[in-house]
Amino acid sequence: MPLSIFFLLLLLCLHSIVPPPLHAALALPGGLCLPMFLSVSDANLAFCVQEKQSCDYSKIFMSRKSTVTFQLRFIRLCCCIYLIGRDDSRRLASHFLTERELTCAGYYINCGASQEETTGGIQWIPDEGFINVGNVSKIGTPDIVPILATVRYFPDESARKYCYSIPVGRGAKYLIRSTYYYGGFDGGEKPPVFDQIIDGTKWSTVNTTENYASGLTAYYEIVVAAQGRTLSFCLARNNQTTSSPFISALELVSLEDSMYNGTDFTKYALSTVARHSFGYGGEIVSYPDDPFNRYWEAFTDSNPYVECHSNVTPSEFWNLPPATVFQRALTTSRGKKLAVQWPPVTLPSAAYYVALYFQDNRTPSPFSWRVFDVAVDGREFYKGLNVSAEGVMVYGTQWSLSGKVEIAMTPSSDSPVGPVINAGEILQIVPFGEKTITRDVITMEEFARNLKNPPPDWRGDPCLPRQHSWTGVSCSQSGSIRIVGL
Repeated sequence: MPLSIFFLLLLLCLHSIVPPPLHAALALPGGLCLPMFLSVSDANLAFCVQEKQSCDYSKIFMSRKSTVTFQLRFIRLCCCIYLIGRDDSRRLASHFLTERELTCAGYYINCGASQEETTGGIQWIPDEGFINVGNVSKIGTPDIVPILATVRYFPDESARKYCYSIPVGRGAKYLIRSTYYYGGFDGGEKPPVFDQIIDGTKWSTVNTTENYASGLTAYYEIVVAAQGRTLSFCLARNNQTTSSPFISALELVSLEDSMYNGTDFTKYALSTVARHSFGYGGEIVSYPDDPFNRYWEAFTDSNPYVECHSNVTPSEFWNLPPATVFQRALTTSRGKKLAVQWPPVTLPSAAYYVALYFQDNRTPSPFSWRVFDVAVDGREFYKGLNVSAEGVMVYGTQWSLSGKVEIAMTPSSDSPVGPVINAGEILQIVPFGEKTITRDVITMEEFARNLKNPPPDWRGDPCLPRQHSWTGVSCSQSGSIRIVGL
């Protein structure tokens, strides 16, 4: 047995007895800003939690945070974290930020780029600090936006996956968006098809063929909670892959604790299906209107739209929607049902998180209210919803849907005006959370760092998904996921 393998197996045995020490990588500014208590010790970073009203997490909720009677607000210490190399030069850059300023925290990674680039008020950084495999290529499309001008692609067919490793806050909630623009970087005419993996769970299959044929960019989104201090985002070949997987950009945005609550993020993630601003016909609403850079696409149909004459306060809603999406709404006349075919895609049979946003569009007065029932796919979603100029959000945490879906709003007999709807989000619930046991992962990562040329797929979860485990690594087939051999 090679000596290195012997010592690795010895380390695995020791880690099964002795808990691993806590490691923290705090270094260069420009990375993810994480909220923390003002007291920070060398061995522990205690993350700040904002107290909010407790909820009975049943099926449906009507939510306005104005009902909260007690809310802690902290000035937070922002530690800027950046992935660093193996050298011992580690610098901590920290400064005080307000809660509002922290909402912009995130990694905005321009894949294949060689320098930082600022676009739309967001600073994009090169990806070389987060991944050590793959090649880079420039896109020849004229006048293309900077974050689509380069790609990182992965021609090595022997590797089982190609992974980015990103430092995160344990238990913190993130929106992850991957963006793809093929641009014929490899001289081909058709983009490859491949899988996306997060922390050992296959998330989705990337197929940008239709988008590229229409000259469009494709993006995929998911909301996850970090289970450890690093998060892995991987691409992997599947039986449809005929050329090199690639990626144009990768975003990881820190979300507030209240956002998309009611979901058990220790077991599930939320994959975005649609996010629309109803009655709006302009460009995508994103940052800076939405400080979390969520994409709210325009949605219009045969229903009339109205302009809204009062502003909402985004912080009064759990999901913190941008005020911009309340500026217009779909409506109908008094006494008539408002029916909206949404989302504009055919849904696979699954459970979904559905959030709908409403606001009375008239100038605030004692008469600026409207009452109606809301049904989703023919089933009661909320009965007797009273919508005022302040706005309201109604959401369901696990709603079984399939096929084409209709949102129907039926007015009460005494409502002075017809129903109205401003915006909506729908996210598919994805089972999540199974990972290789932590002490085995730490041991293998340390072993890989000490190899001169580790296999290119030795990043991410060593055992999961099983068909994309690390080359040469054998894992247990039942119970806790453990490494059992090399």
